[in-house]
Amino acid sequence: MHVDASYTPLGAMPTQVDKRELDHPIAFATKKLSKDEKDYSMIECKGLDMVYALQKFTHYLLGRHFKMYTDHSTLKYLVNNHVWGQI
Repeated sequence: MHVDASYTPLGAMPTQVDKRELDHPIAFATKKLSKDEKDYSMIECKGLDMVYALQKFTHYLLGRHFKMYTDHSTLKYLVNNHVWGQI
């Protein structure tokens, strides 16, 4: 799952990896931020994008192992160090 957010839209793209380990998109989704969500900090927007992607593509992800790709280093740290439950 690839996710990216800016201060206006959220974006998510689940992919499937082939035998050569190349990602192939299988769907695309975007969502405009609400008036309140536009006041979020960048880390909150990126986190919201991850939640949006998980909710939007639950049917692809349930019961499967998957990786989530983001370009936000703070979220990478939180996910890789499993501190979500401690926040």
